[in-house]
Amino acid sequence: MLNLIDYITVKKHHLINLFLSGLITTQIVAIPHVVNASSLDFNNSEILLSQNTNVLTKEQITEIMQTIEQAEKEENLTSLLNFLAPYILSNISIESDNKTVITSLQGKKEHEYYLNNSFQNVKEREYIDSYSTIRVTEDGQMALVTRIRATSLLSETGEKYLSMSTDKIRFALVDNQPKIINIDVKGWLEQVP
Repeated sequence: MLNLIDYITVKKHHLINLFLSGLITTQIVAIPHVVNASSLDFNNSEILLSQNTNVLTKEQITEIMQTIEQAEKEENLTSLLNFLAPYILSNISIESDNKTVITSLQGKKEHEYYLNNSFQNVKEREYIDSYSTIRVTEDGQMALVTRIRATSLLSETGEKYLSMSTDKIRFALVDNQPKIINIDVKGWLEQVP
């Protein structure tokens, strides 16, 4: 025979179990209001898969690159920085007078400083020719733009230069927005008379 303390303990655990069962049951009962269940005929039905609806497209990257190139022409630093991921990494390799200068940039602040100096040191910039290819990954999460460009430059001190570069610009979705995460530039700079 159970004594009174054992009876209260069993009764208490029974009430807790009953309470938990009630919570579980109410959650299960609530599910049919949310889920519409029906039989599936594999021969005549479409099977929907979960997909990320926010993906990069070639058209979207083309439009972004047009905006970036316009911002470069206008030397619009704010617009250019808006396309950069906070953690962007870039490597810029410029060959001139049989010397190669390599610059590595990390983060938006270093890119802002570099672009600002570039804009201040160039008086005139004329894009002679530009050619780009765009490749988007199959899942639409990343894109690579390869841009080959010839540019005529006039420095603030009056020196003229011809520049050729191959830019590899990598885009990814960052907080569901297309952002540049990496830029690799291999360039050549020659002073012209």
